Amino acid sequence: MLRVFIYLFPILINYVLGGVFFITAFRFSEAGSPEILITGTTAMWAIIYSLSSLIVGRIVNEKNAGGIIIRAGFFLALVSLGFVVFPNLHLQYLWIALVGVGSAFYCTPFQVFMKSFESKDSASGIVYSTAMYTAAWSAGQATGPFIFGILDWKTGFYTNVVFSLCLALGVLLVEKLRATATPAIEQKPRESDVDYGKYPDYAWLGWLGAGVGTTTISIVRTLEPKLAVDLGLAKIHAGSILALVSVMQVIWGLAWMNSKRWMYKPSAAFLGGLAGLAGLLLFASGKTLPLLYAAAILYGSYSGYFYFTLVFYALVHPVKSAHYLAINEAVVGIAGITGAIGGGILAQLTNLRVTFSVAAMLVAIGSLHRIYILHRDQCQAKNDCVSA
Repeated sequence: MLRVFIYLFPILINYVLGGVFFITAFRFSEAGSPEILITGTTAMWAIIYSLSSLIVGRIVNEKNAGGIIIRAGFFLALVSLGFVVFPNLHLQYLWIALVGVGSAFYCTPFQVFMKSFESKDSASGIVYSTAMYTAAWSAGQATGPFIFGILDWKTGFYTNVVFSLCLALGVLLVEKLRATATPAIEQKPRESDVDYGKYPDYAWLGWLGAGVGTTTISIVRTLEPKLAVDLGLAKIHAGSILALVSVMQVIWGLAWMNSKRWMYKPSAAFLGGLAGLAGLLLFASGKTLPLLYAAAILYGSYSGYFYFTLVFYALVHPVKSAHYLAINEAVVGIAGITGAIGGGILAQLTNLRVTFSVAAMLVAIGSLHRIYILHRDQCQAKNDCVSA
């Protein structure tokens, strides 16, 4: 039961983050601020998040992960109050930087925490953890912009306070129950389990994919509110379009729960990249709600792919997973900086259409590289590569 219950926590924390990313960008957009100030909100979070992730990666382990998450929850509750008590528009930069600290001291520890609930010998447990985690945090990211699009921003931050406290108290409860529970019978590997030790260590490929993917998703998350304002769309549609990106990640995460080998197939990389390319081109050219919602569906399918493989390639390593997970989060932070700042400058110098088109080009290049690597390694394993 606890193995399922723990995935409520990524929903809670990512509701908080999704709401913060959306409403800070929207408030600056509504105030008519330059694009670099709009995208700078996510850049500030990403800078602090990446640095904090490298720190937490040095101290986290299975024994202390729960305690670190509990402290992060209480800290995020206080920061959420700061947004309301000191509401100056530009002070958002201070509060979102502190959100970066709190979220870093949650993300890597939680992934270590969730892996501790799985049998160390069961390959199916790794896929289950990756699928549940992808679906759970994506559900939170979807809910945050949607709810903040409906509520006034102060009420939204009060809900963040409540959810952050629920996170801290929930993990505390799980730790108490786990300490008193009867030890579970060790889960034995099933005959259908895949021996992932036979596959290459693709953590580095996940980092490259997440570098491109997080750069482009930062552009989408920070400039989609600006696009909505420019097109005269209501705030609820601006939030719903962003929410749909994450909803697609939820759908794909659950669909992949019982999957086995597609993470290593070049055909999956091709389809994921194609969806990302098409989605970003629709963001660049779409001027109607149906086209923007279609863009969100396509791009969300791509982001589901690169996020799933990022986590899977790190978790599947039997020894280095905690180290790899910390690098995952640092890469996400650094790429978030690149996307937010680079996207903001490019949008300010050109326009949103050019910015989304450049993002599409990055996805195309990154996907072609991944397809090549996966195809090369696949055919070498089968000894059927065609000599040049």
